[in-house]
Amino acid sequence: MKAFSKFELLFYAGAFVSVFGVAAIVKMIHSEDPLPEALGPCSLDTGLCTLQETPERFNGATVQFEDGIRLNRRISTTLELPKAVQNAQEVTLVLEGRDMYLGVYEYPLSKRPDNTWHSQVVVPLCTDDRMQWVLKVKMKDAMGRAKEWGYLFDIDNPNEAL
Repeated sequence: MKAFSKFELLFYAGAFVSVFGVAAIVKMIHSEDPLPEALGPCSLDTGLCTLQETPERFNGATVQFEDGIRLNRRISTTLELPKAVQNAQEVTLVLEGRDMYLGVYEYPLSKRPDNTWHSQVVVPLCTDDRMQWVLKVKMKDAMGRAKEWGYLFDIDNPNEAL
């Protein structure tokens, strides 16, 4: 059995501390709870996301994924705003993992004449059996004030070979 020199021991101890130090910093940066205060569920089959028990100003806010929520497909997505927040100037959907970091996906929405907002959204594939996603709606009103609410959904990985 080989005995390690003091230099080797110091090298390995430094490497160990460096690796776990970087891991601790990454965890600290990404450890915020990504859930907004106003939150509701999404139905995978219908693609409808609604809010429940929300502040009055968000009542009626819905996101509709055309033909349901599916993985790795461009999905036509529409946001309908309640009357209380129809003075929106800029709206973005932000998709991120709830318990696993797979990146942050931002989808700016464009306003339509009927006061709905539209974009194409892609829900990425995760190699785990199930992934929980948070879909946040970030909005700036006519006065530049930021408003935010969100929706949660779990989606199963359909590819068992992964």
